[in-house]
Amino acid sequence: MALTVKHLNSDASFLLSFEPVIPEAIADLVTPRPFTVLLDPWITGPSTIYHHRLSTTSHKQPACISSLTELLPPPDLVVISQHKPDHCNEATLRQLPASGKTIILAEPASARLIRSWKYFDKKKIRTIERWEDPRITGKETVVRIPVPPVQPGGAEGEVTVAFIPQKRDLAGVHGAIGITYRAPTTHNLTRPGLPIVQNLTPPSTPPEDTHTHKATADDVEAVEAEPAAARPLPTAMLLPPTPPISPTAPITPSSLRSIRSASTLIASPSLALYSTSFRPATSSQNEKPLPPSPFSHSRPISLIFSPHGIQYSNLAHYATSHLVAEAALPLTALLHCMDSISNPWWLGGNICAGVPYGAEIASKLGARLWISAHDGEKDVRGLATGLLKTRRWNDQEIEGALVSRLDGVGNGSGNGDQKTKEARKGGTEILRLDSGEEILVSGTGKLWRTITRDDDDTPSDPSPKLVLEHRAAKSPAPVPP
Repeated sequence: MALTVKHLNSDASFLLSFEPVIPEAIADLVTPRPFTVLLDPWITGPSTIYHHRLSTTSHKQPACISSLTELLPPPDLVVISQHKPDHCNEATLRQLPASGKTIILAEPASARLIRSWKYFDKKKIRTIERWEDPRITGKETVVRIPVPPVQPGGAEGEVTVAFIPQKRDLAGVHGAIGITYRAPTTHNLTRPGLPIVQNLTPPSTPPEDTHTHKATADDVEAVEAEPAAARPLPTAMLLPPTPPISPTAPITPSSLRSIRSASTLIASPSLALYSTSFRPATSSQNEKPLPPSPFSHSRPISLIFSPHGIQYSNLAHYATSHLVAEAALPLTALLHCMDSISNPWWLGGNICAGVPYGAEIASKLGARLWISAHDGEKDVRGLATGLLKTRRWNDQEIEGALVSRLDGVGNGSGNGDQKTKEARKGGTEILRLDSGEEILVSGTGKLWRTITRDDDDTPSDPSPKLVLEHRAAKSPAPVPP
């Protein structure tokens, strides 16, 4: 399985694209459609809270698309994490068709707000109830969405979505969306026209021949005394066929031929991630392959989306019940703010929790990827913004925070040389995606990132090169406390 994350703006709008890995033997015949999820779309206009004189925010860097109509085909799901206009933006959401196949999943306050617009078909909007531990309540609050099979008659996959709020949240902005993806089965795909081999049926027992020589005790002793190697083997073993062995070789770009980047969902299919215009940015020949695992390609993908941050204590029960039940650990990707932003308590207090919360989640869930969310440069104006305090964390400080969480140290400085720190921080890759940039992470934890570079540009070729950056995950699956 593979996940592509595309940053649509410099804030908290992301397009997720999930796909299964197709066996090499039929990769040229089967092209599965990605299952796409759009998170907190804010493409159009400013975000005003209560009144423009109180707080108005606008993008400094434009989004990579001008309208949601450019997403072709339309996303399968739109997930809204909170009701503030920079997450639940009416002007942007109205760019979606009022009816159709796209489902809008929204936390309770956002669902009520969207229904009040009276624009969308009522069947299109579904509320994500607050997540509660089914081991305590006996009921399930996770929304389950079926994923169509790769071929007609095949087994479906499934996407689960949960809303985990933070307790005692004065600002009303802290919470998380948990998403898992289990791909439709692909091990039983066949080429069209090939015969389907049925299990062998044992023949019926032949009637007893009264003239056949009856075995005696002497005959039995003679057979037992005969060496096993000398005994003739039967011409056919009438046993059920052995299931195919799961592929264990590390995933490479060539083995992911069926997977395309999220850019192919926009009206620009020439930017496919595995097109010939991409070349390796770093050599993968010297990288140690991941240890073979029969679950490498089939392990479900898991993602936590928390643009304003959430304490791990609020996620712990979700991780130890739902993520464990779905076999979705370690966490594939964490989309969480890195900057820390606060106001006086009477203006909301903690606005973005930043690294202190995110580092704990990444370390305890073994996140393979931590992508910055809600940290882009914005034009913020109004009376409520004059007292904002912002701390921007650099990558070295974030790595130090990850090390401290794993070591149980209270400070975020980190000790030891670079190799030791890289090993001790758990293998979590720290990424800040610009608007329009994307990353692909496979089920084994390997990353391919589209980057724009000018290093190899020449006067005859003024356009930037699209290159591929390849990395491998280093951490084993953690055991949540």
